[in-house]
Amino acid sequence: MNPHEPARPTEYRRDVVQKDAASPAFGIAWIVYVVLGLGVGLIIIRVLLKALAANTGAAFTGFVYGITDPLVAPFQGIFATRQAGTGSVFEFSSVVAIVVYALVAWAIVRLAALASRRRTTTTY
Repeated sequence: MNPHEPARPTEYRRDVVQKDAASPAFGIAWIVYVVLGLGVGLIIIRVLLKALAANTGAAFTGFVYGITDPLVAPFQGIFATRQAGTGSVFEFSSVVAIVVYALVAWAIVRLAALASRRRTTTTY
């Protein structure tokens, strides 16, 4: 290098590596849908047990009713419960609970997706 020659700028090389990381919304959606699936699954089992007039003295039936009673309670009384002569019951309130919980879960997942969306600004 000649001392009278101007110094050349040092060149730096940057490699851009793109990582395929899941967004926080994906994790939230996964948790919400797993919880929803468990709750809705138990409520569906409740509907089947009531429709088939399951023995309330059985441990499994008591367990399912005990878990799902608080989930269905806010919707009790919206519709009349239809009861057949055999003791089987169709709970419309359980069906309403399933629909409402599914809508709430969908809304939470959508809000999480909107909140985690990256903001991009373009200046011209």
